[in-house]
Amino acid sequence: MKKFTKILMWLGITFYLVIVLGMVDTRVNHIPCQKILVEIYDSAENHFVSEQEIYSKILTHDKDLFGKPLYAIRTDKVEGFVANNPFVKNVQAYKTTNGQLNIRINQREPLARVLNYKGLGYYIDKDGFLMPVSQYYTARVLIVNGWNLSGIKSGMNISELKNGKVKNTLNEIYQLALFINADPFWKAQIEQIYVTKDGEFTFIPRVGSHTIIFGELSNYERKFKKLFALYEQGLSREGWNTYSTINLKFKNQVVCTRK
Repeated sequence: MKKFTKILMWLGITFYLVIVLGMVDTRVNHIPCQKILVEIYDSAENHFVSEQEIYSKILTHDKDLFGKPLYAIRTDKVEGFVANNPFVKNVQAYKTTNGQLNIRINQREPLARVLNYKGLGYYIDKDGFLMPVSQYYTARVLIVNGWNLSGIKSGMNISELKNGKVKNTLNEIYQLALFINADPFWKAQIEQIYVTKDGEFTFIPRVGSHTIIFGELSNYERKFKKLFALYEQGLSREGWNTYSTINLKFKNQVVCTRK
């Protein structure tokens, strides 16, 4: 009998909480939207979008947002609208009980900027997404130029490209950029990548007046190890401006040309 009484008591409490919380939820949903808060988490690293820009675009898109009851605001629609910005990686929109619409944004993180023959080009981000350039902000990243880089429309992933030759070139650049950006030494040292007509790569370093003939992408990790060994054991003693070219194309050797 006592067990039965306890069950009834807990059922009563549960029913009461469901009713009360339902009433609270109903009242909250009818609270009018009074404030919009936009937060960009990585704004210290990149400045492709700003809180004010997103705020203004949302109000332009929905002029009646302020004063609209919370239940009438579709957060999925807000997220979809903001996510259409090619500089936005992901967005989360949610409502709070004080009548506030919160929008949290992460920007895309560029790895490299590809310059076409007009000097404009596009960025490649950490996910292989092709970002447009911004007229307000230029990220300090690896520069890429040369052949098989033009005729690209930004706003898509490399995997979506139809041109096989360009797709292959950009895939290789993406792999190189990922590797270079993940290593503090190479990120500081490699300033520019040039793609030759034959699809090979040449690097321009920040320190030293030499050119690095890297060749094809194959065995790229081993090539970087050979280059690092040369920097550590050779150039540190002979001087960073001793050679005009450092050639890594050959399998078992590094060929250096003196000035």
